[in-house]
Formats: sequence, structure tokens, C-alpha cells
Amino acid sequence: MVWQRGAAACLALALLLCGSMPAAAANRLDTIRARGVLVVGVKTEYPPFGTLDADGKIVGMEPDMAAALASQLHVELRMVGVTTSNRLQKLADGTIDVLIATLGDTPQRRQIATLVSPDYYASGVNIMAPASRKLANWTDVQGQTVCSTQGAYFNRPMSQRYLLDLQIYNGVRDAMLALRDGRCAGWLYDDTAISEALGRPEWQEFTMPLPSLMVSPWAIAIRQGDDGAELEQAIGDQIAEWHRSGFLLGLERKWHLQPSRYLQQAQALWSQRSDGGAYVCSRTATGDWPAACQDQIGRGAETASGLQKLGMQINDLTGLDFSFIYDGYDRQSFLHGLLLSIGLIAACVIGSISVAGLGAITVEARLPLISRLVKAAAIFCRMTPPLLQLYVVVFGIGAFTARWGVTMNAFIAATACLSLYAGSACMSALTEAADTIRHDRPEFRLTWAGLPGAFNLAYQPVLASLVNIVKATGMASAVAVPELISSSTAIIAERGNSAVMMHVLMALYFVMVVAVMHLLTVLHRKMVRHVAA
Repeated sequence: MVWQRGAAACLALALLLCGSMPAAAANRLDTIRARGVLVVGVKTEYPPFGTLDADGKIVGMEPDMAAALASQLHVELRMVGVTTSNRLQKLADGTIDVLIATLGDTPQRRQIATLVSPDYYASGVNIMAPASRKLANWTDVQGQTVCSTQGAYFNRPMSQRYLLDLQIYNGVRDAMLALRDGRCAGWLYDDTAISEALGRPEWQEFTMPLPSLMVSPWAIAIRQGDDGAELEQAIGDQIAEWHRSGFLLGLERKWHLQPSRYLQQAQALWSQRSDGGAYVCSRTATGDWPAACQDQIGRGAETASGLQKLGMQINDLTGLDFSFIYDGYDRQSFLHGLLLSIGLIAACVIGSISVAGLGAITVEARLPLISRLVKAAAIFCRMTPPLLQLYVVVFGIGAFTARWGVTMNAFIAATACLSLYAGSACMSALTEAADTIRHDRPEFRLTWAGLPGAFNLAYQPVLASLVNIVKATGMASAVAVPELISSSTAIIAERGNSAVMMHVLMALYFVMVVAVMHLLTVLHRKMVRHVAA
């Protein structure tokens, strides 16, 4: 164990050194030109800003911007699909050169990426809800369950301001499916995306009745830490020209977006000329834009005190951001996710053992038709991926039950699917163990009394199945169960502290797996003593 701890410490130190070491890379713009390809991250599930057409090609307003930028740089374009929760991570790890993916320009994001000025669009947060709800103001949704997506900048402030119980999904599609199935009172998202969705026939019974809040400009981002000053300036100059020429207004019309007041004001601002004929919004001698030409988004230093101040000082000194300790919102989310994961693991382990025991006894009883049905169901559950089972139960069966006003509970659905998956494998191990015992004891029958003997013989495969299901509980986040991986990913999406959170996650799951193995070992010893007696 000493060498394992030493290896883990070396790995952590290497990650820290790599994350904090000054960049020695060549000029980013020169690298792109030498390569001849600009790699841009864009959305693929956010029409009309970025989506897939019938041929699987990425199209939309932002892909058009990416194409125009690549053309201006005289290089080829390669687009990479990103999501709200992973876009900044793909930028940070170098998967993409530039990010054009509906990224709200916020002070926190400017700490983990270089956001290029000027901004190119703006949107606010709103809610899409069934027209039958008759929402008049934001206080009408206070305290209610609302669907949202992971990594959205407005999740934290909106949940704090209106005490919303957010069901956070990995993507837009799943959040909208949940809204359709009645799993939440509304869908909290950018008003631009909601406006586009309301134009589709399948959403005619929904509305966006409330005024938009937290209007935020959108920025193009490049990686922080690279020698990207030239690239940043080239992109900024291009955006300024897009505002002046009306290129962005043209894209807005092309993609049938509602006229944006932000774009109209930006065109007027960036087209202003001085008495001498020069643009008022021109770069100063230092290469910056005049203050009057920049979006005012409150980019001043964040005031902090106490534990938060200490945490921010540690972050400044070491590059390690333990926001799940010093930040109240992150801490509450993380602890809630941890407790929920422990509860889910306990429920799945107990459920798997119960399914295995009851199923094996029923199959061994050789009841007409019933035993065969149980055996067939176990084969189906064992052979079907648990993630697929989750989607079928929550979004498939759940869509039918919603018609009668019955909403599928995501935690119960996850427990049931994972228990059936692992329990079926354990059941197979128990029935095989019973067959082995009958070679020496033909009179043996797998009943409640004989279950300890079969479990003793099948201990290793049962243990392996239960350990796997402990690790698989993270799949529950796909149906908005806010367990440990879900809460950690949400923190990473907002804070960019992936190295810290991944190490914490690895350590916690190691502890939880060891705990389950220890409990099963204790149970096994009791079984052995029972069989020996």
C-alpha cells in the first residue's frame, strides 16, 4: 500500500506541475497556421446556434462564425462537438483551439479561460413551462422542481434566488424530455434556445411567459496560459468587423432568430466614427479596446472572507481549487451528491442481493411458467446495458405513465434498473453454484435454508458484480439523480478544477468500494460459519 500511495502522490504532483508550469508552447496563432487547420468547439444540440443536419453535418449560426474565422486566418476548419458541461474542459486540455459554443461571459469563466472581447451575442435565462401553469412572475416557480442542464452559468444564482429544486441533466435533449414527461414544472435555459423550441409543432402547448433575467453576453474563448495574445487579438478584430459589417445580424436573419437588441446596439456602437473618420472603438496603444466599447459584466475581483478567502488564497498559491470545501453552494451540492451516492449504493447492493436470492429460489423451484419467465427476464436484464434500461424506464415507460399523471421517480428507477442488472448476474452465479453442489449432494435444493451454501460457493462472482454496480451508480446522473459524479461534474463545469475534483472522486469511490467489499466479506464469513455449523 505504501508504493500505491507514493505513486498516487507522484501522479498528483505531476498533474499539479503540469497545470501550473508556464506555457512554453509556440505562439498559438503560428501553430494553427503551421498546422493549416483551426479546430473549433461548437454545440451540436442547440439549434439554431449549433446542431446536426440530416446528413450529420454540424450547422448553425456559430458553425458559420467558425467558418468565417477560419477563412480569415487562411486555414481549414475542423469542428468538434461540445456540450455545456465539457466545453471548457475540451478547451483546457487542448482538444480545441477556439470555443464558439454559447458561452456566457462571466467573471468566473474569465478565471479559467481567455474570453475574447468584444462579445458577439447575448441572451438571458428564462423558463419554458406548460401553458396550463399560468405563470405570472418568477415567484410563481419559487421552491418548485425545475429541469436544467449541467454547466449552465445561471444554475447557481437562480437556485439560490428562487429556491429552485433543480433537476440537472447532462444535455438539452434529456432536460426537454423530462419537461415533456411532467418531471418538472419548467425548463430553465437560455431564452434564445427556448424561443427556437417554441417554434416547433411538438411544443405548441408550452410557453415562455416570464421576463428574461440575468442577460449575459456571449464570448468566444481560447485556452488560458498559451501564448495566445496574437490569436486573441485576431479574433477580437474579426468580431469587431462582424459587428460593423452587419455579418452577425445577417446570420441572425439566416437562422430565423428573433431580432436581437444586443446585436443592433453593438452594430451602432462599433460603427461609430470620430470627427476624423476613425472608428471610436479602435484599439488603444496598449492593444486594448476603450473601456466604453467593452461589455460591462462586473469583472472586478470577487470579495471573500473567512474560509472562502483562505480557499481562494490556496488556489492562487498552488492552483488547487477546493471550492467544494470553502464555497457554500458547492459544498452543499457536493455533500448532497455524496450522501445520495451512498444511499444509492446501499439501495442497489441490497436490491441486487434480494433480486439474486429471490430469483434463484424461484428458478430452482421449477414452478410452471413462472420459473421460466424469471429466468428469461434475468437473461434480458443481464444482457441489456444498464444505461439503456434507465432511458427506457424513465423516458420510455415514464412518457406513458405521465399521461395518467404518474411521474417516474428517478432515484427509484435507477435503483430498480441497476439492481436488476447486477442481481441477474448474481442470480446466475447462485444457480450455477447450486448445480455444482448437487454433483456431490443430489438432494440439495436452493431454498432459503440452502441459500448460504450457494452464496458461499458463488462469493467471488457475486462480489465482482456488486463492486461493478457500486461503480455504475454514476449512470444515475443521466436521468438527473444528483449523485456524486453529477455534482462534481457541475462544479468542474463552473470552476474548471477538474484535476482536484477527479482526484477527490477517485479517492471517494475507492473508499466506497472498499467499504462494500468489507461488508460483503463480513457477510461471507457469517455464511461460512453458518454452513459449517
